[in-house]
Amino acid sequence: MSDTPKERLPGDSAPYEDDDIHIVHSQLLREKDEPSEGFSPVPMLLLFLFGGLVFWGGVYIANYSGDFRWDIYNPEWKPGMTEKVAEKPPLMVTGERLFKNNCQACHQANGAGVPGAFPPLAGSAWVVGDEARIVKILLRGLTGPIEVEGNSYNGNMPSYGENGAGWNDYQIASVSTFVRASWDNGAPEITEEAVAAIRGETADKSGAWSGEEILGAHPL
Repeated sequence: MSDTPKERLPGDSAPYEDDDIHIVHSQLLREKDEPSEGFSPVPMLLLFLFGGLVFWGGVYIANYSGDFRWDIYNPEWKPGMTEKVAEKPPLMVTGERLFKNNCQACHQANGAGVPGAFPPLAGSAWVVGDEARIVKILLRGLTGPIEVEGNSYNGNMPSYGENGAGWNDYQIASVSTFVRASWDNGAPEITEEAVAAIRGETADKSGAWSGEEILGAHPL
């Protein structure tokens, strides 16, 4: 078969033969570059644009992150608003959030607890009255048998102080205040200063409290 299609005269309307079509296609394919493997360099403009975007993102986060502090988040924060941002939310607001995220699964949203497993907080003499009782339990945890509202419980409550979750005085005061003021408990709030004092008094305490230790120091 020839590599040259048959010559066609002007005005010739006869269809191409198969051989002629294959020859034309072969000629067209030979004119194209063969594909090759390898890497194409990234355009410099694209690199500059990407680098600028990363730089801008870093500057934005540095100026508007509020040092990533959970207790001062403010969507309206601007550089220079240090005094306003430093204001903490009310104890009840933070306490409710902490309770929902850390305590509600066991003690329930209504504070009723789970019979035989987790003691109630609603109407419990353990959380009202002497504020040192609930603060000590939160700071170090509680283990062993206790009796709450006529029912016996034998479990382990984790520590939320420096030996556990690492909550600060504001967080301990917040959740303590929320528990004492909710579900008609009606007990007054606990201040950060009070928590700090109790933390200092119990600094040498190792491990969780037992029910006997807590009631021995703070009877119901």
